[in-house]
Amino acid sequence: MTDQERLTKLFDYDFWANHTIMDTLEKNSEFEKREKSLGLFYHIIGTHQHWYRRVTGEELSGMEIWPQLELSECSAHIEANHQRWMELLEKEHEELDQLISYQNSKGVEFETMLSDIMHHLIIHGQHHRSQIAMLLRLSEIAPPATDFIFYTRELDH
Repeated sequence: MTDQERLTKLFDYDFWANHTIMDTLEKNSEFEKREKSLGLFYHIIGTHQHWYRRVTGEELSGMEIWPQLELSECSAHIEANHQRWMELLEKEHEELDQLISYQNSKGVEFETMLSDIMHHLIIHGQHHRSQIAMLLRLSEIAPPATDFIFYTRELDH
C-alpha cells in the first residue's frame, strides 16, 4: 500500500467517524454535556478547514478553529473538508514529504511535512471524538464505537 493509499484510508476513516459522532449527537438532543460535546465536534471541523488553508496558503483571517456552527450544517462541512483533502492528496501524492511553512495561532513560524500534518488531523480528530465519548458516558449515553479497528471491520463486511 502506498503512502497515498494509507492516508486516503485514514481520511476515509475520519470521515466515517465524524459522521458516526454527528449521528449520535443528532439523536441525543438533550443531555447535560451536549454544549461541550458540540464545541469539541465543531472544533474538529474547524481544524480541518484551518489546516487546509495553512497547507494551501489561503488566507486565514476570519477562520475560527473553534467555530460556532449548527449541527444541521455539519454534514456539508464534513463532506467539503473530506473532498478538499482528497483532492489535495491526489494532487500532492508524490510530494507528501514536502515541507509546509506556516505560523501557529501564536504567530510562531514552523515547517512541517505535509504527510505529518495529514496524520495530525486524523489523530487530532480521534482525540476530540474520545473526549466527546467520555462526555456522552458521563451523561449516561452509550457512545458509538469510532476506533479505527471498527471502521476496518466495517470495510471487511
